[in-house]
Amino acid sequence: MQRDQLRERFRDLKKDPSGLLAYFALRRIIKKDGVNFRPADGFIIATVPPDFRPLSYKKAWHVLLNVDGDEWGLHREAVRLANTTNRKRTIEHEPSIFELRGLRILLATHINEVANEVRFAAERILSLSPPSADDVHATRRILGLPRLSNEQVSVLVGKPETTMLAGVMKPQWCADDTRALLELEHLDEEGPSLFDLPGFEEQKVWAQGLVKDIGLWRQGKLGWKDIGQSALVSGPPGVGKTYLASALSTALGFRLVQTTVGVWQTGGYLNDMLAAMRRSFDEAKATGGAILFIDEFDGIGSRPSRPTGRPNETYWQIVINEFLSLMNAPGEGVIVIGATNYPEWIDPAIMRAGRIEKHFKLGLPDATTRAEILRYYTGGALLFESLTELADDLEGKSAAALEELVRSARRLARNEERELQLSDLRAVMPERKSYAPEEQFRLGVHEAGHALIALTLNCARSATIEIKDSFDISPGSYLRGRTSYDLFDDNLPTETVLLNRIAMSLAGMAAEAAVFGDRSLGSGGLVGSDVEHATAIARRLVGSYGLGETPFFFATPEELDEERMPPALEAEAMEILRKQYERVLGILSREKDQLIALASEAVAHGKVMIERDAGLVSANSAAVD
Repeated sequence: MQRDQLRERFRDLKKDPSGLLAYFALRRIIKKDGVNFRPADGFIIATVPPDFRPLSYKKAWHVLLNVDGDEWGLHREAVRLANTTNRKRTIEHEPSIFELRGLRILLATHINEVANEVRFAAERILSLSPPSADDVHATRRILGLPRLSNEQVSVLVGKPETTMLAGVMKPQWCADDTRALLELEHLDEEGPSLFDLPGFEEQKVWAQGLVKDIGLWRQGKLGWKDIGQSALVSGPPGVGKTYLASALSTALGFRLVQTTVGVWQTGGYLNDMLAAMRRSFDEAKATGGAILFIDEFDGIGSRPSRPTGRPNETYWQIVINEFLSLMNAPGEGVIVIGATNYPEWIDPAIMRAGRIEKHFKLGLPDATTRAEILRYYTGGALLFESLTELADDLEGKSAAALEELVRSARRLARNEERELQLSDLRAVMPERKSYAPEEQFRLGVHEAGHALIALTLNCARSATIEIKDSFDISPGSYLRGRTSYDLFDDNLPTETVLLNRIAMSLAGMAAEAAVFGDRSLGSGGLVGSDVEHATAIARRLVGSYGLGETPFFFATPEELDEERMPPALEAEAMEILRKQYERVLGILSREKDQLIALASEAVAHGKVMIERDAGLVSANSAAVD
């Protein structure tokens, strides 16, 4: 009966090449070193080779010991993992000194995963060697694949599990495959290094620290747990979140393992999503050094601050708990980078220290950075001063859009069989349309309203207005003027501060009403607009911060974005908006002459700055330049 069970287990193992490799490696150790893997009364701790998964060795040990993967009896499972991410209904979990009964083999990726008292109780601690050339030959023989030459096998030995499996599972090797496999580990390094790219200054500082720490880790002088291992990158589409992860992996000499929360969810069922999450982490662990890039990071969900017990809440509770478990021990050599457009939707527990330790907010590049990006992608072939002129007309363009623009320009040059010229870039620039004089003046009035109210209400030290004479007609492009502020710090905002911020947001619309008696749609229509910003503050003020007529908490600020408040609170928020709009309309109507003068100056010079008690400073002055 036992022999039949052993045959059945080995037949199952033949379906798993990684388990077969581990099986033959373990048999070699038993035969060569005389290791007794059947201790009479104790257990053995075994650390798997670097860049190999403990799960592969666990399957192999089940065959060698002729035990079931899950033993539902009086004894605990004979082969267990020191750090398991398994959350199925099994009795396996991380062992403590109180739960060692029936244990024969305890597998770990690193000895530090095992508690000190468990180490002391072990009969023996082993560091397992990776599969040898003989193990590769034996695995391919069992799989029914042609024998490889000794030269071909020598290329596989010593490589990470993923690379070794790629070679073992390839049915036929051709003449170029040996060279291709040697290059396989470096394919992710073909892109630029983060340190070569323009911009990303804050991320480069972090990466420089990682490069130093990873060097010490590879020398065995620093434990992986002492290295900052995770970050969140947030920002609107096109700002370079994926590009940052790829460039960081090149800078560190790591593989890039990409996935999305949407991919995890494609199975539909809870167990499918949990399994997909684990597979992504396992893939990263098996590379010997990887950036695990998880896009749509906000899709992991957020647990409600006040659970109701609805089935949907239970689903996400389990998902987030599993993800937290994976983040607590992502694996040796694994750096997790999450990317999202909506960082406020992420569960706060995920953002705790020890899990996601950094949060980088990426924005669209400014004019100088746009010129540097153009210079980078043109290979320094064009004068930087000329590129700066072009960059000024590319406001709102992402790094990806600028790269595509240079590619299009190079295509023009190739078609004419010549080198890239500035005229090629000019030829592929987005089409622009000029504002009519009255439209440009309206933009000036709108932005002047924001600036004057910011200084009048003591919200800012200074305000800078920028007005363009033309705009990019492509969809989603930047169409308006802009006002930027040097705001006073408000570490503990008061009710007055919040009301003043609402007033600032509504001031552009009020300025148009004061001067023209008519308002444009430039204040609303999208998330992030003036009206949306003002509305969000008003709703939070009464529904979350408790600063309405009656102190009352309805929901967190994040939850308010997703649901409607009771009618009384919504009405109170509407009243706050009405009063603040009337307030700024009154102020700007009284200061109509100053408003018109500032708008005229902004249109004439394109850029002006005003300071509290210092009057108006034109774009031609050193204060702006």
